[in-house]
Amino acid sequence: MPNFNATRSRGVVVLAAAAVLAVSAGSGAVAGAMITGKDIKDRSVEARDLGRGSVTTTKVKNRTLKLKDLSSEVTAKLGVQGPAGPAGATGAKGDTGAKGDTGAKGDKGDSRVTYVSDLNGPWTVRAADVAGARLTGDGIMAGPFANPGACGTAGVDYARVDFSGMNGQPLSSLDNLVYYARYFSNTDTAGVGAPSMRVFFEGTTGGQANRLTFSPNTQFNTPTNYDIGEGEFHEWVVTSGTARFNDDAGSNPAGEAPWSSYMAAHGAKKIVNISILNGCGDGTNWSSLLRWAEVNGQTYKFGS
Repeated sequence: MPNFNATRSRGVVVLAAAAVLAVSAGSGAVAGAMITGKDIKDRSVEARDLGRGSVTTTKVKNRTLKLKDLSSEVTAKLGVQGPAGPAGATGAKGDTGAKGDTGAKGDKGDSRVTYVSDLNGPWTVRAADVAGARLTGDGIMAGPFANPGACGTAGVDYARVDFSGMNGQPLSSLDNLVYYARYFSNTDTAGVGAPSMRVFFEGTTGGQANRLTFSPNTQFNTPTNYDIGEGEFHEWVVTSGTARFNDDAGSNPAGEAPWSSYMAAHGAKKIVNISILNGCGDGTNWSSLLRWAEVNGQTYKFGS
């Protein structure tokens, strides 16, 4: 059996331990010097693995950082808007809002124009004459009358369109009276076939109802003033023209006088009726179309 020396054994153990420490220390130093980017797997180092301030601008390559690499706190301080996020889900429908304020009042329409769409008001066709006149989309059509010169049968030889809107007013209050129409005939009537306007007022003379008659073909007893062409529309201004008293046929040309000249004798008398006579004149297969009339500035446009 070999001899065992305790003192010597302790020395050996100490030397062995020292040798191990020396090797371990040396190995650690070598390992620290040899860890490089090659020893780190891509994307394995996270922000939590880095100490605060361990990465500075000198260690970041220009133009390599993107917004997504920065925290929301940093981007907020930079004032940079981040990329748009995905669209959110549609929200629930909101409650109906309060009623808005009433808008401003619109402009007033032209009260000086009245559209006549039927002949049951102030404008009418006499009951006996309805066979000879009717309201169309273009106005009041009268005829055709085969022989208007006969002037014997209402609705066959002529038709009267009446206006009652001035009834009861003094004749002098009629400041403005105009009608717009045209007429046709298979034969030249030399204007005798043109529609005429009659204004009836209270009283009679020689058994006849008092009236003033305006005829386009007798104006001022001067043919150059006549506005009588067939087939074209005419604007006949009664109150600025001439008229005859109780003489529809024009038997007394000398009685043709300006409308205003009758006011001294008859102006205070009350109007009974205003009437447009279609027919009762020359021509064959005669017809007319009344488009509108104007009474004291109020225009009446005819059309269904």
